[in-house]
Amino acid sequence: IGLYTKKHLAIQSQLHSALEKNELYLVYQPIINLKTKKIVAVEALIRWRHPELGLILPEDFIHVAEDTGYIIQIGQWVLHQA
Repeated sequence: IGLYTKKHLAIQSQLHSALEKNELYLVYQPIINLKTKKIVAVEALIRWRHPELGLILPEDFIHVAEDTGYIIQIGQWVLHQA
């Protein structure tokens, strides 16, 4: 099994409990109007702080969540948190 496959399988097996264990969190990025220099919106960005693997970036777990259908639960959590 290749490294990508091992990583994919590890993420897939642990993603389902990430919400229950409070490992997912949001960071907020302001969107600024460059003419007025005022904040016009805020974007919520999801992050996963895994106790053993450290910070897992969205590009490493979102596609796994989409493939497994877990993206629905994650999306609901994001909407509730934001």
